Amino acid sequence: MNKYIVASISFTRNRIRILGLALVFVVSIYIIMFRVIDQRLERLNKRILKEVSLEKSELVQKEFDDFDRIFHLMGLAADEGQQEFMNKLIEQDSVKQFLVAYTYWKPESGNYSKRLTWYVDSLNIDSAIISNELSVDRSSTRFIKSNKGMYIHAYVTTSAGILQLTLDLHKLNAYFWGRNFGRHAYFEVYDADGICLIYPDVKRIGQKRVTTWKRYPLKDSTMVSDYIHMEVLMEEFKLQGIWSNSKLFVNVLLIMTEEEVRDIGNTTFLLGAIGIATMLVFMFLIDLQNRKAKQLMLRNLEYQKEDALLRFENLKRKVDPHFLFNALGSLQQLIGKDPIQAKAFVGKMAKVYRKFLSRDETGLTTIKEEIVLAEEYFFLQKIRFADTLNPLEINISTESMALYIPRFSLQILIENAIKHNELNKEKPLSISIIETHGQLVVRNTVLLKNPDVDSSGYGTQMIAHVYDFYHVQGFEIQYTEAYFIVYLPFIHIDSQ
Repeated sequence: MNKYIVASISFTRNRIRILGLALVFVVSIYIIMFRVIDQRLERLNKRILKEVSLEKSELVQKEFDDFDRIFHLMGLAADEGQQEFMNKLIEQDSVKQFLVAYTYWKPESGNYSKRLTWYVDSLNIDSAIISNELSVDRSSTRFIKSNKGMYIHAYVTTSAGILQLTLDLHKLNAYFWGRNFGRHAYFEVYDADGICLIYPDVKRIGQKRVTTWKRYPLKDSTMVSDYIHMEVLMEEFKLQGIWSNSKLFVNVLLIMTEEEVRDIGNTTFLLGAIGIATMLVFMFLIDLQNRKAKQLMLRNLEYQKEDALLRFENLKRKVDPHFLFNALGSLQQLIGKDPIQAKAFVGKMAKVYRKFLSRDETGLTTIKEEIVLAEEYFFLQKIRFADTLNPLEINISTESMALYIPRFSLQILIENAIKHNELNKEKPLSISIIETHGQLVVRNTVLLKNPDVDSSGYGTQMIAHVYDFYHVQGFEIQYTEAYFIVYLPFIHIDSQ
């Protein structure tokens, strides 16, 4: 009896040691995995912030591009002596909010003389902006400060002379901060000498930046903002046009996505802890069962794992943050420019997301429903990419609209076409959906991006699995130098 007791005690101790070592091993792996997930979440957070920063810079650059367009039109009119047309351009454009004077200079015998002048307030002219001779350095804007205000001179070189424009900096700032550039980011503009031209706090206008310029250009720089006194991601961008020597700095508030990332991290931690506890329970149960029970348990775990992965992939698709982020970015641009179009955009976006969130165990849907989803999804992308996308071509008979194809197949193929091809106005992307010989043919033109772009093919694999499940032949992908073509055969539910 003592031998059996000793053996039993020894067996129990060994089992406890094994379980203890297993626990230490699992916890160690969990800590390492959590650290890796945390690092990836940090990179995701920074990537989102950088995308926000880039979008803000593009919005600001677009404003400056609009100014350049008007100023160059004024220069062309000045060459022809059409001052009345120049003044009409000012009155009909937003530049009238901050343009206070202009002077047109024409070269004569090596010197420049005034030909056209204009002041918005001819009775109260600030003497500091009156020029009797043209500045020698016209390669960048020129800052002017007086008791009455602060201004900059900008120069437009024309075919016959030089147009000198005088902008009121306080009014220019008021114009920009009257625009809607989002609550989670702000920007700064400095000239080549480091003098502040545009800033949320008007007290900073005209002052030199304290931070040395040797640290720039800035990329991925996290610092405490001296304006909002919170951590921001600050990046530098180069302006184009007559402002090309000025520096644009975009500041994006870190807290914008920090809470969401923290929630993901906490959820991951909780799920990991639950996973560890569940794993230990299974380990204890497996230790008490015979070999057959162990094999059945392992199979059950495999099935659970596969089901969890499928559900996870489905969940990722339903709450795709990249799609939502881009849609909200496009909506933000629309709200200030075209409220009617913004209202239509919100309606389309709600319908698309409602479709993503709906449940359907069959994996199929009618062609009519897929076409509606494809058109609504394409509408959202068309708002975002504008002239880089040609109108969606659809040619399907009314009789075929009641037939079935895999769910989300058209939306996936449209998304892949936009994702994996360069989009530009010179060669807009064309996508067509036509019916031929009992199947749909989805075709898009090809202008591939950099090979580094992810092209794992999860979307087309999902479509292929649905056809395999229903034992329908004919799903095919063809690739040529000019086109990417996918054949989607019809699925007849009654015949299954």
